[in-house]
Amino acid sequence: MLHTISTSPFQTQDLQRCLQYLRPDDEILLLQDAVSAGIEKNSWCEAIKKSGVKIYLLEADLAARGLADKVDNSMNVIDFKGFVLLTEQHESQLKWG
Repeated sequence: MLHTISTSPFQTQDLQRCLQYLRPDDEILLLQDAVSAGIEKNSWCEAIKKSGVKIYLLEADLAARGLADKVDNSMNVIDFKGFVLLTEQHESQLKWG
């Protein structure tokens, strides 16, 4: 399953709730303000890395927030084409926030 999150984990509990329901073969796509969770050396970045699932961040949202050069190197940054491919790979998806 692909979990998409668009709200900042510093303002909502969407990411926290998502992490509670993950299965080993799930993946997370962070969009809009949620990309802040993928910034190196913050508590949310460490939490999602410990989840053991693949994490993707949308490149355009990182750039719009001036965060492109602050992403943890374990995260996967994708463009819009990658976003489309990711959604095509997952039959089921769940949007958080």
